[in-house]
Amino acid sequence: MSKDIIGISVGSKNTIIGTYDKGSFKVITSDTSSRTIPTVISYSGLERTFGDIAFNKNRSNYKSTIIYLNRWLGMKKNYNFFEDEAKFANFSPKNNPEYYNNLLGFYMNINGTKLFYLPEALMGSFFNKIKNIWLNNNINTNNIVISIPDYSTVQERKAMLDSIYISGLNCIALLNESSAISMNYAFQKMKDFQNNKRTVAFIDLGHSQLTIFYAEFTKELINIISVTSERFCGARDLDFLIAEKAAYEFQKKYGIDPLDSPKAKISLMNAVNKARKNLSGLKEITISIDGIIDGKDLVYNLTRENMEQIIYPILSKFESFCKNSIIKAEQKGINIKNIHSVEMVGDTLRTPCISQIIKNIFNKELSKTLIPDECISRGCALFAMMNSPHYKTQNFSIKHYNPYPIFLECQGQEVKVFSEGDNYPSQKMIKIPGDIFDFSGKEIYIKIRYGNIPELNFLEDKVIQEYKIILPFPKSISIDKIELYYDLDINCLPKLSKAYMYQKNKTNFLNYELIKENFGLIKSGLDFLKNEEIEQEKKDNMIKESISYKNSLEEYIYKTRDKIDIKGELSDYITKNEKEKLIDEMDKLMKWLYSDDKDLYNKTKLELNSSEMKNISEPIYQRFNEWNLLNEYYLKLQNLITEKTLFYTSLEEKIKKGENVDINITLDKLYKIQKIIQEEFNNLERKMYQTEKESKINMPSIKANDVLNIINIFEQKIENIIKGIN
Repeated sequence: MSKDIIGISVGSKNTIIGTYDKGSFKVITSDTSSRTIPTVISYSGLERTFGDIAFNKNRSNYKSTIIYLNRWLGMKKNYNFFEDEAKFANFSPKNNPEYYNNLLGFYMNINGTKLFYLPEALMGSFFNKIKNIWLNNNINTNNIVISIPDYSTVQERKAMLDSIYISGLNCIALLNESSAISMNYAFQKMKDFQNNKRTVAFIDLGHSQLTIFYAEFTKELINIISVTSERFCGARDLDFLIAEKAAYEFQKKYGIDPLDSPKAKISLMNAVNKARKNLSGLKEITISIDGIIDGKDLVYNLTRENMEQIIYPILSKFESFCKNSIIKAEQKGINIKNIHSVEMVGDTLRTPCISQIIKNIFNKELSKTLIPDECISRGCALFAMMNSPHYKTQNFSIKHYNPYPIFLECQGQEVKVFSEGDNYPSQKMIKIPGDIFDFSGKEIYIKIRYGNIPELNFLEDKVIQEYKIILPFPKSISIDKIELYYDLDINCLPKLSKAYMYQKNKTNFLNYELIKENFGLIKSGLDFLKNEEIEQEKKDNMIKESISYKNSLEEYIYKTRDKIDIKGELSDYITKNEKEKLIDEMDKLMKWLYSDDKDLYNKTKLELNSSEMKNISEPIYQRFNEWNLLNEYYLKLQNLITEKTLFYTSLEEKIKKGENVDINITLDKLYKIQKIIQEEFNNLERKMYQTEKESKINMPSIKANDVLNIINIFEQKIENIIKGIN
């Protein structure tokens, strides 16, 4: 197992990658040196891009750019919040009745072909791409700990794991965001913890969601007591309300709604996001977008007071949510008056009106000690380090929070297996008594399902798994009871791990089969998508090479055009006929490079189609380089002759005067050296005179390397004379 560790915070807007190096946490920056990587993937022609590059293509390539990737994992179109999410998307996903059991996915026109992509495959591609970021930083591991919203169902958690599998990575743990934040806080504050428990409230208001949770800390334990989450309460909800207001004013003036145009909507949402952030420090700002739609400019003045009126529905929702979280926490035994502090996570909480709501409700000043952008990735990296055999960390544990109650259903009766708030990973044993249940058949069937709670009303089918328990024969012997053991693993996924039957003090192990699972992709489908991603990555690398080669050709043409100009450095080295042919070939090649030909993504074709141009231009460059190198060596030899002449002339004078010299040399040897110097001087003048009369449209008759050899031989001759070698 690699010593390297990776913790990833996957947000709806941005992803952050963190690691620990020699005990210090650091964010691994993207190829564009950014700490945050937009959770976006884009398809343009045959090219796949992600992160900053994909985000920058969002407006121009919105039909093939997927934003908010993780929000679609585990989603079904019949969920009652589908439309709430779809309004933020560039385009809505659709069901494919002929593909993966009518699952939800995105249709995109890729290079003239309509293709269907599952969210799991898109998220897997994104993970595969960001993997190269840490590999390029010499962090060689496929093992990751990755964050997931606390509200995530089994369906959403398994979809995230499927994405990670498709990418070729290995997930050590899906870490609830509450756990990641608590880990970060505990490591930072551990020295401050006394023997008494410290209870802290955390408010995480992100780009799309809200989580308020309460945790207790000691030097040995993190215990997450209460968690309340809301899927749709974040920065983008605030921005959408402001965008609707600005769009309404624009429509009143021009009769056009910018939100009906995907490109205009993207521009407006980006502008509103910047304006709202700026209003945290300013009292007034103007949102201005030139030619947002049909050449019309959008100009909207926004004051902080006006903004607070516009976003009041979300502020009211946030306020109610804070109060409800307190009620829930108090039901769990927390005295709100005794909490140590209220920690804020997420830049949205810096909005003054939101901060004020928190102060009013909790009657405390907000603590801002957690760095917003790296908080969760740091917690994930810490958890990875704590569970690695290669690192020694503080000996303490964390009790993760199960978000929803889970029940066992058998023969019309149900038993609660896991309650909301139960810690995991854990195992529960469920007894099925023989005097209540009918065990006369060959098998019994059980279902594992979620409880009927308002937070899960969007699930039409709350069944998670179905099992068949196989009973032994003969049936004449009565069964006292059956014991079933259920695990809730580190990813908060339930599964039946073992089953026993008790008959008159005799215990038998029971076989069982998983006959239905209402989440995740089947193994064969996953393997297909994983192999498809591997092949696509190979194509990506080939395309990347082709694009790089194409760009180098364009640069080559631009530079060559300048150099063959009448004042260019190649002008003396090219014939009139060569120049005409070269310009013609460059024109044809440039026209092709700016076409829509699919062969532009084929490096072999690029090399072939540029070969005629290179056949003309390369000899010109070779002549230019040879002449310049020759002159460079001429100058070097001239300087060397001058240097030796001055040195040995000075040496001769000192010897004749009887002065001490640094080297052991006689006048006889000195005269021999001076003779060689004169011979080389004469030889150099002859060569320079010979090539001076030659035209530079041909290669020089004297090669640069020949002059370099003369320089080396010249110095060796002098050294041999000094050493007395003939």
